[in-house]
Amino acid sequence: MLPFLIHLQLGEPIYEQIVRAVKKAIATGQLQPGRQMPSVRVISGELGVNPNTVQKAISRLTEEGVLESHPGQGSYVADRPPSHRAQQLKVLRPLIEQLLIEAAHHGLSGPELIDLIQKQSQRIHGNDH
Repeated sequence: MLPFLIHLQLGEPIYEQIVRAVKKAIATGQLQPGRQMPSVRVISGELGVNPNTVQKAISRLTEEGVLESHPGQGSYVADRPPSHRAQQLKVLRPLIEQLLIEAAHHGLSGPELIDLIQKQSQRIHGNDH
């Protein structure tokens, strides 16, 4: 059984769906720092996808510092030190811009978008945020 939930959807690259599922599992505390990830073979077998697709996701997660690779031992959830605020904002700005563009495209007002974000945050983090 995989240590993260994923329901593969058509229309988005599978490796990106895996990356997002792993990040969500970490954000929600489902995956803890130091936890070993299943092998590429195990993940690809569980999901029924090509091992190269899973390897691409693991490589992306490693490049982003989400996972750490230990040669001969596998990949582990990184024990990430807090990043500087400027680095966080640099990463988030393009994502926020994309969200705002999509929200406007779908006719969401600012207050509606904020409400939606707050509700989704509660779903992910619980009621303490």
